[in-house]
Amino acid sequence: MKFHLSLLLLPIPILTSCIQFKVDDLKPDIITKIQIGNEPSHIQAELVNNVLTNVPLTIPYQSGTSYLVDTSNSLIKGFDNQGELEFILGNPDVPGNSDITHYKYKFGTIGNITIDSGQNLYIQNRIGSKSNLDSNNDQELLFKKYSGSFDTSGSSPLPSFVLKMNSKGEVSSILGATGKNTEPFRFIEYMLSPDEDEIFIYHKFAEEMRLTYFKDETVKGEIRESNLDVYKSTENTEYNIKLDKMYPIESAEYALVSLSYYSKGETRFKFRRIYKVNFNEPSKTILLKEIQDPNEILFSVRDNNEFYIWETEDKGNSVRLQVHDKDGNHINNKRLEYSPPRGQWRETFTDSEDNIYSIRIRAGYLELYRWR
Repeated sequence: MKFHLSLLLLPIPILTSCIQFKVDDLKPDIITKIQIGNEPSHIQAELVNNVLTNVPLTIPYQSGTSYLVDTSNSLIKGFDNQGELEFILGNPDVPGNSDITHYKYKFGTIGNITIDSGQNLYIQNRIGSKSNLDSNNDQELLFKKYSGSFDTSGSSPLPSFVLKMNSKGEVSSILGATGKNTEPFRFIEYMLSPDEDEIFIYHKFAEEMRLTYFKDETVKGEIRESNLDVYKSTENTEYNIKLDKMYPIESAEYALVSLSYYSKGETRFKFRRIYKVNFNEPSKTILLKEIQDPNEILFSVRDNNEFYIWETEDKGNSVRLQVHDKDGNHINNKRLEYSPPRGQWRETFTDSEDNIYSIRIRAGYLELYRWR
């Protein structure tokens, strides 16, 4: 937040009060509206036990194109702002004389996807077909999850690689957990590309979570859960410490690491802490903020290194995003108010360009909104 000199001369209590209670109400602006149906040009969602599945959790959007994963059919579909199909990546079941633009590639099972500024897609490609997954007892309900989400708690999760692919389906490289053409990832929670040929992947490796920074298909930095010094502190004997999530800043200088503390034996939530961890010193944690409310959660990091804390309001009908500066000071608030019925609204997420999006399912259409 920028202040004029005259504002800086005001008494501190007045300034603090203004900051604490300032709330910017954001409005949802529709980007695209895509029909749900059975045709290849539609979103081919499935109704299972009265729940609409095979709907993506997040939708990368760039240069007027929304990229939607069709998990069940192992496809990626690109739609324009009018909801018209632009292309399909994969091996769709379409007639030979169809005029649908189709770039062939045989995927296994698609997980997370993201896109960089050069319009390269990064695609989590799970090894094995849908039928193999369905026969795995640990993941037999994989495609019956809400919004097509993946089961990550099974005892034998299937490995995956990350394909770097342009929008015409041409693969330029295959990333593994430690670089190009290396061993597979065990589980990927999210991927984020801050710039062309750069990507952060938050994943599990050797039973711990890691945030790995790749540039030009090479590992340039990594923060490992087991190396964090909080687990070696005296507090580790007093509390059970659980990793919530790691979020990087775009420059790859450091990441924010959210940890929750629970009473030993009682499993009661005590507090949550947000630490700063530098990639060049990945074991040292620097405390930025302590949170007492278990419902206040680290949501994302902005492109100016400020970060959002998610706070649910009005029984879930609205969300207040607390804006904190890079030093952890609460400086502003943004409110997202979901128009009723609340059940139509799905995931809310951000991208590397500091946009906030929400997905809504209404009257047979998927709608993608950007909050402004």
